[in-house]
Amino acid sequence: MPERVDRTERLLNLVICLMASPTAVPRAQIERQIPGYSEAATASAFERMFERDKDELRSMGIPVETVTDAHGEVLGYRIPQDRYALADVDLSLAERAAISVAAQVWGQAVMAPAAGAALRKLETMGAGLEQWSPAGLQGSVELTTSDGALLPLMTAIRQDRTVSFDYQAPTDDTARRRTVSPWGLRSASGHWFLVGFDHDRAAERTFRVSRIAGTVAVSHHARELQPPEGFDISSPGPGGGPDDESLRATVRIRPGRGAALRRRAVLVHGVDPWAAEELTVQASSLDEMAALVCAAGDDAVVIEPAALVAAVVAAHRAVLSGHGGGGA
Repeated sequence: MPERVDRTERLLNLVICLMASPTAVPRAQIERQIPGYSEAATASAFERMFERDKDELRSMGIPVETVTDAHGEVLGYRIPQDRYALADVDLSLAERAAISVAAQVWGQAVMAPAAGAALRKLETMGAGLEQWSPAGLQGSVELTTSDGALLPLMTAIRQDRTVSFDYQAPTDDTARRRTVSPWGLRSASGHWFLVGFDHDRAAERTFRVSRIAGTVAVSHHARELQPPEGFDISSPGPGGGPDDESLRATVRIRPGRGAALRRRAVLVHGVDPWAAEELTVQASSLDEMAALVCAAGDDAVVIEPAALVAAVVAAHRAVLSGHGGGGA
């Protein structure tokens, strides 16, 4: 028994058949040549199937023409290439850059085959490969399992919707619920960031997507606040920096030591910063702060927050383990 032909495959074969022939294709020839039509049990069943397929193609904008003779008798069917062919695609530098970024993102997901095929087709339309590497586009865009919130966030931005999600900042022990009017997404330093208006803090904020816990709820209502005039996702404005990514920590440092940490001090618990034992130090992220503390060796001890203490301990244990030592 022959394998059943999928309807989508049958429709595609019908389009190819009607476009490839320079003259109208008779109905009897269509029945013989297109896989799937032979599955019809009777002639009337084929007629119904063929009529449904023609209606489906026409509803998609494909100009299936019925060709008749001088007496009105149907000779066959055709799809004029001049009415269905795609016009030449002429993209600007910015549009090519956007497509390149999109292809990199899709290349990490289930759309990888389609993205690659689409990019190759565009490259054959008179554009050399070098035109798909704009000078302003550097590096690559990568997705990880922690970036699962990207798709709903992209949907919310495209549809102008407000979003809600649980977010755990470096200074928080647990995730807190946030309601945000999203304005844009950007990739920097190997991470994705969401920029928008945080309704809980009544200010513009930046969130690292990988710190979003659980699912993102996209509201059915339009976002309450639009981006300010002149907003540029690549260059955050006032209040739009990585506020939620910055970390302040209280660190006890030996007098006269820990120069790198002292340069980051925003508050000195004493008069002389070089004599003071405790300072409030700020860094852009938990990882950066942990690296600074570890680099200071036994000249620095973290007092708070607990998340930084755990990160430093874990880093020390990893070093000991790598050198055959035991855990502290």
